[in-house]
Amino acid sequence: MHNIFKLAFATAGLLASVSAAPFPPIPSGIIFCDIARLGAPIVASTTGTAVTNLQLAVDVTRATLKTAGFTGGYDFVGGGIGAFDGCHDFWLNIGTSAHSYKPLSWAFDDKETTTWVASEGSTISAAATSSYSATSEFLACEESGTWYLYLQTGTDVPAGVTCATTELFAQSSAIAI
Repeated sequence: MHNIFKLAFATAGLLASVSAAPFPPIPSGIIFCDIARLGAPIVASTTGTAVTNLQLAVDVTRATLKTAGFTGGYDFVGGGIGAFDGCHDFWLNIGTSAHSYKPLSWAFDDKETTTWVASEGSTISAAATSSYSATSEFLACEESGTWYLYLQTGTDVPAGVTCATTELFAQSSAIAI
C-alpha cells in the first residue's frame, strides 16, 4: 500500500512537471486529494457597503471578493490563511506598497505572511509589523467589474476607482470532511 502512494505522488509530480499548470494548479491521480473538504466562506462583514456579504475568492492570484467565493476549507495555522485545494494550500499574502493599502495575493504552497490573526467564527486581522500597526480593516476596490482586496493600514485609497472599507469574517463551518 505504501508503494502505491509513493507511485501516485511520483506520477502526479511527473505530470505536473511536463504540462502547463492552470491557476490554481490541482494535482490529479491522488485519490485522497480528490476528497472534498468543505468549509465556511470568509465574508466582507461591514454592513451598508457595496461589498457587504461578498466572499473571499481563490480563483486568481490577486485576492478578490465575489458573490460566491471559496468554500473548500481554510487553514488558519502558523499565522497564515490557507485555502486548501487538492492536497495544497493557496496562502493569502500581504504585499508591500508605499501606500497604506497593501495588495493581497494568493500563492501556491508559499506562505510568506505569518502575521494573520484568524480562526473560524472570528474577524480576521493582521498583527502589527515594523511597517504598520495591527488592523482588521480591509479595502475592496472595484476595477473593471472585479472587487480587488487590500489590507488597509491607514487612510490612502487608489485614485480613479470605487472603494469600500470593510472587515472580513471567517464564518464557522458545521461540516468538515
